[in-house]
Amino acid sequence: STHSSTVEENVLYNVRGAGIYIEDGNEMYNSLNYNTVICPFPFNDNSLHGCTIPGTSNRIADTSDNQSGIFSLASTNSLLGNRVSNSFNGMLFKAGGIGRGD
Repeated sequence: STHSSTVEENVLYNVRGAGIYIEDGNEMYNSLNYNTVICPFPFNDNSLHGCTIPGTSNRIADTSDNQSGIFSLASTNSLLGNRVSNSFNGMLFKAGGIGRGD
């Protein structure tokens, strides 16, 4: 797990799946500031399906659930001034009692 880190002033373009992914749920006190995540494909595009990842063994990654500019299982982090364009979910916080960072 990563704690007390800063991710700042990055541009992520054409990333399939989540642009920034806070995975385990116990990451705490991180700062994500002024990042930009851009998906160049419309979600209703019949061949690319936005920035989802169809056809993997992970059913969540194949759907709009994981197609987020910023996806997190932990809400004990600071997000300030981030921008997301053309994603199904701009930011998705899916806290559910996993780890200590919920």
